Amino acid sequence: MLREKILRKIYLTTLIVFILFVISSFTINKNISNIKVEYHNPLSSIYLLNDDNYLLSVDVITKDNVLENIPIIIDNLKENNKNYHGLKGIIPKDTKINDYKIEDKILYIDFNKELLNVNKDLEEKVIECLVYSLLNLKNINGIKISIDKEPLKVLPNSNIILDDILTKSFGINKEYSINSMKDIKKVTVYYYEENNGNNYYVPITKYLNSNDDKVKIIIDNLKNNYLAETNLMSYLNDKINIESYEYQDNLVSLSFNALSDLKPENMKEEVIYTLANSIFDSTDITKVIFMEKENIIDIKTK
Repeated sequence: MLREKILRKIYLTTLIVFILFVISSFTINKNISNIKVEYHNPLSSIYLLNDDNYLLSVDVITKDNVLENIPIIIDNLKENNKNYHGLKGIIPKDTKINDYKIEDKILYIDFNKELLNVNKDLEEKVIECLVYSLLNLKNINGIKISIDKEPLKVLPNSNIILDDILTKSFGINKEYSINSMKDIKKVTVYYYEENNGNNYYVPITKYLNSNDDKVKIIIDNLKNNYLAETNLMSYLNDKINIESYEYQDNLVSLSFNALSDLKPENMKEEVIYTLANSIFDSTDITKVIFMEKENIIDIKTK
């Protein structure tokens, strides 16, 4: 009897352990099956030319290492890039990078002479697309370009003088509306254009006469009749009114009447993107606060 009782206890104990093991295994497997594995491919914006001679922003897949991204960006800017219908790169296909490095957030990049083997009209565009595309990479605040180890100081065909270190202050898609040498302001305003069913951001650097501050100029230009004369469009419309804005050090807050109720939902993000990037590219402001009825909707930092 004693032996039978011991065997029965061993059997029951073993059975319980087995059942618990099965249950725990099922739970673990169930939890594992619910885990979603996400592969993150970082994106960066580059600028390609459309048929209207505008440089448009498109996204390319990059890597986590900034140095590895330099040749990726340059290759996508070359004229043989046919990955985007209706858009093209403008850097000559035989352009080669001789050397490059990053020191103190400045990219030093040396090309062969093919870089500027373009006609006079495209020469400045080549520098624009290089500067704006490379400066979208993290931890790069400026670019110093050389050709076969000689610093590029003047564009050979157009005789445009370049700064020693290039930043987005160089401008892109430049337009001039100047009738006086007084009160000249420079702002870069982000519009968008529809191309083959896709919307692309189009930054336009404008030189104009105005007594207004740059934030007001940006807002006015995103809502004025200029858009009717081009294929460019703005996400700002009559339903979106900026009631006021206020500066404080390197910060500006924009107060809207109705921003959170925009339809479709991504419209709000488009308005925020175009305004924030226009302000960042045009001023020393490093933070933009978007508000609605004293409530903070979003905060963007440079």
